[in-house]
Amino acid sequence: MKVKDQIFYQIATNRNFKVGDKLYFGNEINGQSRIFNFSFNIDGKPLHELAFKDLKKRMFRDKNLTFEMAKALANYDLFMREIALEDVRKEKFPDLPSRFFCMYLSEHKEDMMETFDKYKKYTLSQSKNFAVRNPGDFYQAIAVKVTGEIFFAKEVGIGREGLSFNDYKNRAVEYWSQSQTSNEKTKEILFVGNAEVVEIIDEIRP
Repeated sequence: MKVKDQIFYQIATNRNFKVGDKLYFGNEINGQSRIFNFSFNIDGKPLHELAFKDLKKRMFRDKNLTFEMAKALANYDLFMREIALEDVRKEKFPDLPSRFFCMYLSEHKEDMMETFDKYKKYTLSQSKNFAVRNPGDFYQAIAVKVTGEIFFAKEVGIGREGLSFNDYKNRAVEYWSQSQTSNEKTKEILFVGNAEVVEIIDEIRP
C-alpha cells in the first residue's frame, strides 16, 4: 500500500532525532540486525558445554547460568522467527517491505504512548526486568510524516512463540498475506520510503 505525507508514530532508540530530520528507510539494515549479534557462550565457553559440565551440580540453581541460557533461547527463537519471515517474504511476497530494512511505526499516538509510558515507568523505578529495554538506552516518542510503501499487520501478529522453523514459515505466509484494508486494530506497521520527523513528543534519557 502506498502512502503520501501521512503521519505515524514511533519509539526511536538511541537516535537523538530533531524536528525536521529527514530519513530514508529501505537501503540500510535497521535495528533488527541485532539478531545476528547474540552468542551462546559465557567467557568464551559455549553454554551447552557449561550446562553439561555443571549437570551434576544441578546447574539450575545457578541463577546466572539459568538466566543466560534462557536469554540465549529467547534470542534463538527471535532469530528463527525473523529469518523465516524474511525467507517467505523474498520467496512469495518480494514487493512487501523487509522487516530488516523498514521503519517500524504505530498507527495511533495513544497506542505508541502507552508503550512509551511503560518504558518511562521502568526507567524511573530502575527495574532490570523489562526485557525489551536496556537501562542505558535513550528513547524518543516521535511523530513522522512519511511517503512510500507501507505494510499493516492487523489481523495476524507474529510473536515469539517457540515454534519450529517450518512452523514459523507457515505463520509467515499468514502474516504477509493478511488484508491491508481490515478494520482490525493495527499491531505494527512496516514502512520503506522517505520520512520526516515532525514532532518530538517525549524523551527518556538514561
